[in-house]
Amino acid sequence: MEHKNLSIEVDKNLIEKILDDLDMRYVALFLYVIRNDLFKDLSDPTLIDNYEKILILDEIFKNNITSFWDENFTEVAIDLGLLKNIRSIREFQQKEPDFLVKLGEETITIEENTISVPDDSLFLIINKKFKTLSRRNFNLALTKLKGVRCEKTNNIHPFIYEIGEHDYTISDDLYYILDQFGNVYQTIKIELTIEGFYERFSEIQKKIESFLEIFDPKLINKPVKKKVEKAIDENKEIIKYLKDEGIELSGKFSFDKIDPNEEIFQTWKNKLLILLNLNYKMKLIDNQLLELKKAYSGKNKAHSYLDFIEKISFNEGGIIDRIQSTLIDLRNKLVEINEELSKFSKKDLQLLNLDYEKFVIMSSDN
Repeated sequence: MEHKNLSIEVDKNLIEKILDDLDMRYVALFLYVIRNDLFKDLSDPTLIDNYEKILILDEIFKNNITSFWDENFTEVAIDLGLLKNIRSIREFQQKEPDFLVKLGEETITIEENTISVPDDSLFLIINKKFKTLSRRNFNLALTKLKGVRCEKTNNIHPFIYEIGEHDYTISDDLYYILDQFGNVYQTIKIELTIEGFYERFSEIQKKIESFLEIFDPKLINKPVKKKVEKAIDENKEIIKYLKDEGIELSGKFSFDKIDPNEEIFQTWKNKLLILLNLNYKMKLIDNQLLELKKAYSGKNKAHSYLDFIEKISFNEGGIIDRIQSTLIDLRNKLVEINEELSKFSKKDLQLLNLDYEKFVIMSSDN
């Protein structure tokens, strides 16, 4: 039989390649979630009717939503960002019945048994959760997904369809293939939890590096950071080890010309060592985070994204438990690091560094 339609038997490798591309992955998966988790694959006419009753209102109040939408539909709609001035179901529940709800200028519509998602709305839905997606890359992903060339034949497989000029829907072929692998929505939430933690981790990492840069910009260079990590691993005196390894640091680090008992020196060096050790602890956390992300991404990933969906859906090998346990442990470590870091301020470190530099100059003169 001639191969025309997208199928898991023939095109699994192609689908996995598409899902390995972050931008195309999120476009395809969120179109799936809208159809499956929000609109239940259009299997409930009452749900669709109640959704459309809200769309025709000139003004939408909370009591309109609670009258027509059930709690599950409302929660998914809020999570996807369809209600523009509500961030969570908890916030929605706390609002008064006459609270005015905003849907936005464009929103999802149902036409001739097809879910039509405006490109602007889809971008905002994805970008709300994965902020690394740029509008340019999003537009490129839409273009690519409309016509993916088959690896086995000369046929073109549309992963999504454009309706009109600016609306999109997922292809039936891709929808039912994804449906075979399990709970896509839950998988996205697991990935989002890991990525969200990584964002918070990166914020603290940048803060530590901005503090270290005050002492010497070289301290945040990758080669120097590796030397520092090795010194800590081998329980060696960090600054001496860097010098022994040929790392050229500024004159501030010429400790042989300084009285080591001076308070300014002790304070400066102590704060420097604290920050270097915090940076080392962050590296250990980063290593564990990268191991978690290897479950679904990167060159050395353990699973294709399709297999990741399946494993998350059925908690194979306790993968969800392992991810949650690791994140809880890492969160506790990150909280401790952040608490230690809160004792520092950029202004205080800059003043300390200036005072120390003056002390070094005076010591050299003497």
